[in-house]
Order: sequence, then structure tokens, then C-alpha cells
Amino acid sequence: MRKVFKNVQRISPFLFQFDIRNLKYNNCVDKRWSFFLLLMPLYFLVLPPETYAVGGISGSKIIVPSAETVLKKHVEIEPFFALELVDDEDNTVRFGGGLRFTLGALDNLEIGANVNYLDFEDSDLIQSDSNFGDIESGLKYRFFDEGERFPFSLAYQGGVTFPVSSGASWIIEPGGLILTKNFTERFSLDADFVVAVIEDDSWGFVTEAGLGYFFNEWFQAVVESAYAFEDPDGEESSSVINVTAGFTATATKWLIIVVGVTPDVYAGNEDRNTVISAAFTFFF
Repeated sequence: MRKVFKNVQRISPFLFQFDIRNLKYNNCVDKRWSFFLLLMPLYFLVLPPETYAVGGISGSKIIVPSAETVLKKHVEIEPFFALELVDDEDNTVRFGGGLRFTLGALDNLEIGANVNYLDFEDSDLIQSDSNFGDIESGLKYRFFDEGERFPFSLAYQGGVTFPVSSGASWIIEPGGLILTKNFTERFSLDADFVVAVIEDDSWGFVTEAGLGYFFNEWFQAVVESAYAFEDPDGEESSSVINVTAGFTATATKWLIIVVGVTPDVYAGNEDRNTVISAAFTFFF
């Protein structure tokens, strides 16, 4: 089932659904940068969780994408990393790293890709193995914005995974929806689902939801949950339920740091994993 999942973080630091990005930053820059200096070692130590669905698209929390799109003619570049601890008899540990590029093509359309340049695995069963990861492309088209006419924002998402690593399969996500709702200026919800068709006649389904609350103009606490199902051809189906806890922190108007921990709380026909992740999103 894990082949449905992607090493992809979806953080869009400059697309908050309210006026956080327009607040005055100068009064708290010194405090924030001292906080971020403590976090910078994570850049090298933790690497995105095995997450799912469409790659190359933006979000406003940790994993769940948002219905907002990158501003037209602007680009997001995001290095992302994850350390995965597998609950099995072989003490399996995986490391992953990649880079997301997302372009605001139109006012309501973004296109992007994840290039997973690091895919490392080590366990008591096998020798350490390092490969180049897959390339994941995706797009997001926003149908409408939350406002007087609509109580929420809604967007389409879809993508294709190009297999590069050994044993990987083509994966096509023909379509899914993303919903974003702002309850207040500080409290918001993102939710989505997407269907995946896999090269070996398998199919998968993923649905996610995330809540975020800004305690101040730069710190957002985030809680998310996800359910993933895969039905392989000729094999037993498998499913995973996990939760994510973490935060996003606005360093400047052009950088947000994201940290999350994602343990599996249920795994049917799968080993349970715990993933520690970090991402650094730059806006140009």
C-alpha cells in the first residue's frame, strides 16, 4: 500500500486565508529568528512524511492541501525532509528528501512537481540502500473562494507520479477535491480526498482533514488526520489511519518553517510507522 504514498509536503506559507500575511512583522522578528535558529538543525536531521495523493501542490498546514493557489506569476520552492521509523522486527528506518516547485500559472491555477532526490532505507534484514526517488507532478484549480456567495473555498486536484526508483509504479490521480473553511481570522479547516490509479491494476483512495489555529501572527498549531486505502490486484486490501501534530512558523514574508510528527494509529495489513518531518517553504 505504501506505494500510493508520496514523500511530499504541502505548505504554502503565503496563502493564508486571512490577513496574517499583511500584519506587521518587525515587532517580533528578533524573537522569531532566535526561535528558528534552534530549529535549523532539523533541516539536516529530519526528512516529508510518507504522505499521499497529489504532489507538487501547495497547502497552508502540514500535509493536507488547501483550496488556495499560489499567486499568479509567483513561485514556491520547498525543500522537504522526513525520518520514518517502522514498527517491525527488522528495525527499519527510512530517510527521504526532496524539493517542491509550484508555479502560480493563473489567478486560480497552480502547477508543480516534487523531485524526490533522496530515498534511503536501512534495517537488520538488508544492507543500507539509497536511491533517487520518484517525480510527482500535480495541479490545483480553484473553483471559487469563500465569501458572501460561498461558505467555503473549493478546488480540484490531480496529478501523475513518474516512477524513477527501483520497483516503483506509475500512479495517476485523475481527480479529487479540496475544501477550505475559515471559521475565524485565526482558526481554519482544510479537507480533501483523491483517488489514485496504480500501474499494476491497483487503486487507492485517500482523505485528509486538518485544523489550524494561529496563536499570534507567526505561529500556527496544527492537528491533522488521514485515512488511506489501497486495493491491489489479486492481493488483500490494506488501509492506514494516522494523525499529525505540529506547527507552521512564519520566519519572514518569504519563508515558513514547518515541523510535524505523524504516527499511524491503525494499520491493516501494513506495518505501523512514525514519521518526523520538516519543510522550508520559500516564496518568490
